[in-house]
Amino acid sequence: MDEGKKVGYRSLFWPIILIGVGIIWLLANMKILQPASLSILIRSWPLILVVIGLDILIGRRSPLIGGLIGLFAVAAIILLILFGPSLGVEFTGDVKTLEFSEPIGEAKSAHITLDLERYPSIVQETQILGVLVNATLDTVTDVNFAVQDGVEKGVLLEPVSDTSGLSIDWFDLALADADWEIALSPDLPIDLMVDVGSGSTDLRLEDLQLTDLNIDGGSGSTDVTIPAGLEQYDVVIDGGSGSFDVIIQDEADLVMVIDVGSGSFDIDIGSDTNVEAQIDGGSGSVEINLPGDVGVRLVVRDRGSGNVRVPGNYNMVDDMDDNDSDTGIWESPGYDDAAYRIEIRFDPGSGSLTLR
Repeated sequence: MDEGKKVGYRSLFWPIILIGVGIIWLLANMKILQPASLSILIRSWPLILVVIGLDILIGRRSPLIGGLIGLFAVAAIILLILFGPSLGVEFTGDVKTLEFSEPIGEAKSAHITLDLERYPSIVQETQILGVLVNATLDTVTDVNFAVQDGVEKGVLLEPVSDTSGLSIDWFDLALADADWEIALSPDLPIDLMVDVGSGSTDLRLEDLQLTDLNIDGGSGSTDVTIPAGLEQYDVVIDGGSGSFDVIIQDEADLVMVIDVGSGSFDIDIGSDTNVEAQIDGGSGSVEINLPGDVGVRLVVRDRGSGNVRVPGNYNMVDDMDDNDSDTGIWESPGYDDAAYRIEIRFDPGSGSLTLR
């Protein structure tokens, strides 16, 4: 061996750090670590920089010293996150639960606007008689719940922007398993507008009497069940970048406008439905599952970079004189005699459209 060549050694610092990370991860999966404790871990990240600096300055002189630094760091962090909350050492923000309720009163219909921002949310029917809106909200901000009385009652629910100059603690919100639960009355017609934002949203609207539905999607995923309604009504969906899973109930009569955006759309249409849909394609894919008891007509007038796929038994009744399989008008067998019809006008983008 060359006496002049330095003999390297394997540092014990990083193996001990990795073992510590594994232990913390295991404790979190076993639910031993609570949200407040995990919040402390997130806030204490500067300690990791200090420890790495100590290892560079001191620990690399000896495997033993490096190992002791790593062991001390892991032990300190584990003790801090386990016992910090009980000792009053907490870095959690003010995650609070607000409750709002508004009776139907003399209203015969309602216009309701919900701004969900980044909160995971469920919107469904209320089981409480005589109540128009009932909401339970876990939030790090205040919430504006504004009501305009009248025969058509107006309700606005939206977070209040933080004006204190401090950043909102969204880490604490996620760790606290916060969500919004909003229940609406099924007993009167509702014109509903929902701004989804970046949180995942489940719109369970099947039991509501909707007269108009407007959904402004964001980066969060959205599941929505669209009810049949008492008569034909309009549905407008701006897809954003989040994915949409849409179920249209049996016997629905809808005029739809969908701006796909960059997120994918999966649409299931029920039986005995009449739907007129204008779909403006984006980069996201669109898949529509169609019932077998309706006549279907697809109109694609412009060519995009995405593909258009239709069932093999559909007839192309007009090829737009360009001999292009991606543009034209297709009809399902028996379209002219069908009691219920679905007409889809598709303006392609870079995403694909598939009918099944």
